[in-house]
Amino acid sequence: MDIGILRLVVRELAVPPYHVSRVSVVPETVDRRENDAEHSFALGLVAVVVAPLVDPTLDQGLLAKYALIHDLPEIYSGDVSVYADAGDLEKKELREEEARERIRAEFGDRFPWLIDDLYRYKRLDDPESRFVYALDKLLPHMTTLLGDRHPVKPTWEAYKVTEQVARGKIGATFPALLPLFEELCAEFALRPEFFAGEITSPHAR
Repeated sequence: MDIGILRLVVRELAVPPYHVSRVSVVPETVDRRENDAEHSFALGLVAVVVAPLVDPTLDQGLLAKYALIHDLPEIYSGDVSVYADAGDLEKKELREEEARERIRAEFGDRFPWLIDDLYRYKRLDDPESRFVYALDKLLPHMTTLLGDRHPVKPTWEAYKVTEQVARGKIGATFPALLPLFEELCAEFALRPEFFAGEITSPHAR
């Protein structure tokens, strides 16, 4: 280990997430978009604090690790919102896989453990990766509620499509988080100002 390695890690891996903007805004500063660095920190902190309340057997070190690296491919692929057009959504998985392979090519010899962790998270190999994955699907609901404004202001119908997708992913990976997600969705149904047009059938799934 020397200063050159430290410089490489900071310059090429730690700093780039600061420049990847997400659709989500920073709560109480709703004119500024959240970036991947902020999102990954928030996800990791929430994961290690709340995980023992959900499943005390989860390894907090693994939770923090997965949260820190879960969006690392986006330094090359960029973030794709759930409200992106169909073409971008279809290409999302391919672009992220290409980004993982680029990280492998550029950093695999020096940091093979990083590559192992990236692919372990992608495969959802263990309960910790599945917990972080599921938590990642519901955290934007909480930050939107805290900001008291939906950054996209979709129609209710468009929002419900994304809600159903998130519900399916959470249910398939860490169903113990579903009750929390349903509470968040119920809060959204009480916020007509989040949406363009009227809320129709707020209790329908």
